Parts: sequence; C-alpha cells; structure tokens
Amino acid sequence: MSPASCGATASSETMELQDDFTWRGHPVIHGLARVAAWIWRWHDDQIGLRPLLGRLTSHAALALTLILLVVFGSLQWDMSVRASEASNSALSGGLVQSLSTSSAVLKARPRSRPSSQAQIVRVAQPHTVIPERPRLEILTYVVQPGDTAESIAEIFGILPTTLMWSNPEIEKAPDLLRVGQVLTILPIDGVYHTVEAGDTLESLAETYNVSVESIIACSFNTIAENGDLVVEQKLIVPGGTKPYTTREVTTYEGTTPVDVAGSGYFRWPASGVLTQGYWYGHRAIDIGSDVGTAIFAADDGYVSFAGWTDIGYGYLVVVDHANGYKTYYAHLSNIFVFEGAEVQAGEVIAAMGSTGNSTGPHLHFEIRYDGYPTNPLIYLP
Repeated sequence: MSPASCGATASSETMELQDDFTWRGHPVIHGLARVAAWIWRWHDDQIGLRPLLGRLTSHAALALTLILLVVFGSLQWDMSVRASEASNSALSGGLVQSLSTSSAVLKARPRSRPSSQAQIVRVAQPHTVIPERPRLEILTYVVQPGDTAESIAEIFGILPTTLMWSNPEIEKAPDLLRVGQVLTILPIDGVYHTVEAGDTLESLAETYNVSVESIIACSFNTIAENGDLVVEQKLIVPGGTKPYTTREVTTYEGTTPVDVAGSGYFRWPASGVLTQGYWYGHRAIDIGSDVGTAIFAADDGYVSFAGWTDIGYGYLVVVDHANGYKTYYAHLSNIFVFEGAEVQAGEVIAAMGSTGNSTGPHLHFEIRYDGYPTNPLIYLP
C-alpha cells in the first residue's frame, strides 16, 4: 500500500471516530440520559417512601373519622335538646299546645333517616305519681259479699283489731260480718271510744294502755284545754288495745256419755278453701265452699250444743271430746245431729251454709281447750 493510500485510510478512520464522538455528546442524548436516570431514581424513591406514605394515609383516615364522629354527635345532641324543649313546652302549654308543638316537631324532622342516625328519644309522660298519704278523716264502709275483717282492714291499711275496736257491733265477733253492714274506718290504728259519764283522760289511758299525752296529741281529737270530756264525744285512742273476750254458748245439761273420749288428733272438718286464718280477733279458721257441703266431726265425742245462736254464729254444733277439747262448727245450713248424741271422727254432722253474721257460705271452725280458742292449724294434718 502506498503512503498516500495509508494516509487516506487513516484520515477516514479519524473522521468516523470524530463523527461517533460528536453523536454521543449530542444534547438530545444527554437529555434522554438524564430523564432516564431521574425516572430510575424516582422509582427507587417511591419504593422507599411506601412505608411512610402508608403511615401518613392511616393517620389521615383516623383524623377524618374522628372529625366526622364529632360533627355527627353534635347534630344528634342538638336534635335531642330540641325534642326535649318541645316536650317541656307541650306539658306547660296544655293539651292543645302539646298537640300543635308535637306536629311542628314531626314536620321539622326528615321523613327518613339512615340507620346510623336513628335515635330513641324518651316520650314525655304527662302522668304524676301521687305517693300514698295518710288519710285525714274517718270513713265508712259497707260490707260486701265475701268480705272479712282482714280483707277490709287491708284495703284501708289498718289492723283488723282497729276495725274491731272501732265498731261495737262486731267487737265481740269481728269475723261475723253481714252483707250491707256499715263499718267505721279510722285513719290510724287504735281504739274509737265513745265517752261515757265518769270518763277522764287518765281513765282512758289506763283502760287502753296508752299515755294521756298520746290522746291529747292526736290531731283527730278535739279536747278542751282543761282536759274535760263531753259525754257521747268520740275520741281516737292511738295505739290503744282491748282484752279479748271469749264468746260462750249455752252448754249441754243432759247426761254425759261416760264411754266417749276423743283421741286428741283432729281431721279437717270440711273440704274447700281457707278464706280466713287465725288472728287476734278471729280465733278460728274459715273454710269456704258451696252451701250444703258436708261437715264432718273432727274427732270422737258427743254433741253438747246443736241449734240456733244469737251471737252471730247462726246454726251451730259444738262437739265435746271429753278430754278438755271442744270443736265449734258455725254458720250451718242444716244440722244432722242432736244434743247428747255420740259422734265418731269423720261422721257427717251438718251441712255448710251462711247463717248468722256471714258474708258468704263457709264453715267457721274452732278448737277450744279448757274453754280457750286455740289455732286449729296447729292440730290439723
């Protein structure tokens, strides 16, 4: 190769190298390279920022939730206050204003609300609860069918003994009521006394086991300043009591059977419902059933009385058990035994009724020992 051709070839290669260098250093190429590098760095930065962005997003969501809850709660409180004010306005303004106010409140409310905004508001109840207060006057009560001294006393919140000691006609037999009977009802427990000649505050206090001061302090009594009492004046003796008096009937005077003796064990004298128990003024039990229900002798003995009484028992049978015990069967409609007859435990001796002072068919049953009425429920199985 000639030197000329070698020179030409070298010159050509040099020019190609220069052209390639010029192309690589072109601004467009540099720009694209920078953009590619920025995109690569941005992508790496995003990958690094993901945990931070996640935390920021969760915090922002929590803050937004709290803001919504506060706003929603304030709206509910405002609605509750408005409803309460409307109810109070209705109560103070009367029924007409209440209706109009309620209509206005209903109109102001939206026809429907999301379940998330549902709210239960207490409805105003225009009802006043009146507490029980002591009675301030003496009342009267007409006895109704089925009444007992206990049930009447319970109605008026007094003791049965107060009912008994306020009505002389039933004082000796408070359990022997009759339908239509008018009873005096005291406002407090105690004795209702009618002043007689010779009565003094001291004598009344001693008779009823109370103090003179309690009688004077009773607001239902009108007593002169000097303490003198007026005959026929009515006084309430607060907390006063009276001794119990046993009712007696005519006893059998015929020949007493010598071979009769009770066992001391008693059986139920009738079937039915226990309508009244044993208490201070009712020394017996009452068994209620239909008229004509069979009455049985509670134990062996003999009939010491059979007939009508004038002390409220009506038709009565008394069985003497010859061992200190006697049993009484009162208010009978029919009697099947006679005085002096021997009877056996379980023998039919009478039929249930409602004779004498009675408010309905029942058996008044007593067990007396040495003349004193005891609680029959102690002996009955």
